Amino acid sequence: MNFSRLKLRHLQCLAVVGQERNLVRAARALALTQPAVSKTVAELEDIVGRRLLLRRRRGVELTAAGEVLMKHAVSTLRALQEGLAQALEQPEADELRVAVGALPNMAAGLLPAAVARLAALEPALRVRVVSGTNRQLMAQLRQGEIDLVLGRLAQPSAMVDLSFRALGSEPLVLVAAPGHPLLAREAPPTLEELAGHLLIVPVQGTLVRDTADAFLYARGTRPPPRLVEATDTSFALELLRSIDAVWFAPEGAVRCALARGELRRLPFDTGSTDGPVGVTLRRTGEPTVGARRLLEAIEAELAVQPRVG
Repeated sequence: MNFSRLKLRHLQCLAVVGQERNLVRAARALALTQPAVSKTVAELEDIVGRRLLLRRRRGVELTAAGEVLMKHAVSTLRALQEGLAQALEQPEADELRVAVGALPNMAAGLLPAAVARLAALEPALRVRVVSGTNRQLMAQLRQGEIDLVLGRLAQPSAMVDLSFRALGSEPLVLVAAPGHPLLAREAPPTLEELAGHLLIVPVQGTLVRDTADAFLYARGTRPPPRLVEATDTSFALELLRSIDAVWFAPEGAVRCALARGELRRLPFDTGSTDGPVGVTLRRTGEPTVGARRLLEAIEAELAVQPRVG
């Protein structure tokens, strides 16, 4: 057998012919003519020195040698595809990579500004932003799937093997669209009046949801009967445009919308909901180069922006 004559197209052709068991369909799948497929198979048979196909009235049948070679051809092609995919995932020599988990309070303001700053400095950059609850992101961080997490300090049970670097603090705030009825009144609204409106709150089981619930219960009220649990900022903003709802959100998640006039803050003192926000990293091992560079961009951005909280 002369392996120097064996080409990838020979293996591809045999794999498709073996799967289709029909030269016409194989030619269509390979975007070739039937004579071209027949010629390629004949070349492969000449290289191997064995007959690989038997032509039948309704198609073709592989010989025993053809069956063995086809299985190995399929396995080889699959392994090559997987290898190429993994190779494409590897960074270029000058490419900076970082995977960051971001809670809504960071994803809506500080993180985009920091990534824009980093992109202006790096000729080759790949940033992957992952969303989820604090607990979900901490689990991914611990498993090495992401490099760092930006957001509120997680619950102690979620901080095993992790360390927190504070950037500041922020409260939860109650916000609504500019035309909301509670904003149009002369007298300040009461928490009891929230019961007449849909309330958007963080999802159950998160620290910010516990904080929101504690704020309401401590003041002798309960979450209203109409409740939407959500973490997606875009969804919440669109819902506020569609209905007279109120959003109990981390301040960082709505800071930009407040500045643009898309939302207005309801006059409730929520200072008791203030909590630390910052960066969570794995306790062991050094941060990746990408993580360190993103942290530098975050710190540079904080130096020119008002501090969180």
